[in-house]
Amino acid sequence: MENSTILLSGAGGMLGRYISARARAAGHRIIPLSLADGFMVPTLPERPDVAIHCAGSEDDAALNDRLGRSFLDAVAAVAPKAVLLVSSWQVYSADAGEGVDETRPLWASTEAGRSKARMEKEFGDAARMAGIPLAVVRPARMFGSGVGGEMRRLFDRVVAGKYLHIRENDARLSLVTAHDCAAVVLALAGRSGVYNVSDGRGHRWVDLCEAMSANAGEFKRMPRIPAKWAAVIKKLFPRLPIVKVMLSDEALKPVSTSLTLDTSRLGSAIGMEFHDTLEVIARRDKSYPYEN
Repeated sequence: MENSTILLSGAGGMLGRYISARARAAGHRIIPLSLADGFMVPTLPERPDVAIHCAGSEDDAALNDRLGRSFLDAVAAVAPKAVLLVSSWQVYSADAGEGVDETRPLWASTEAGRSKARMEKEFGDAARMAGIPLAVVRPARMFGSGVGGEMRRLFDRVVAGKYLHIRENDARLSLVTAHDCAAVVLALAGRSGVYNVSDGRGHRWVDLCEAMSANAGEFKRMPRIPAKWAAVIKKLFPRLPIVKVMLSDEALKPVSTSLTLDTSRLGSAIGMEFHDTLEVIARRDKSYPYEN
């Protein structure tokens, strides 16, 4: 796209801010779309080239449903030439393993993930009825200025010294910077298809936590204990608050499952180079445009 008009929901969110900045720098016109209750569709001087929906939550399924359907109402009113939906890695099972591609059946582990999958279907139905292209992007866990949700909660644990790594745990996850994800969104706007988005690397959870410690100002190697020691400690001291925070199933399970995304389809479509997200988080990537 060149000199395009883009209708954008979630423009004030983490990814939305990166999309807006990159789009304006490239000469596109961004029209923010607020989807608050009682929203009004903006009066547009022309038919938008693309409507991008990136408003949503990692945790709130009802909010995702409401925002997605409000966006579809707006799209019906303004009739864009194309639509792009920012979905999520959450549509897959959190323990789906490594090399998950877009053909994998959707089996979300959370209500929020199931709401993302519902929106993919509803957006697909609406795009077919309108006869316009729909691109769906499924970003990996994302990091950027203003990060929230799961990544923010993990960061807070690391900074507070409440992360303990089980030595046998070699689980991996995919990551992507919001900066790079925004570039992908703009590159795919106007196309059709479903695309996983990550930096193309399988990162270990423990390496992510150590990068977060560096981001906080001082690199720290995460404490590690064998699984058998963890089991003994949980058995002997199950009610200690620190044991619940660091060794409970609730604390350990999310960082003990692997989900890495296959991004071959994206690579074939746009051939973009990605920053190593861990190097960005640790603030070691000298080519990355950091924000203070």
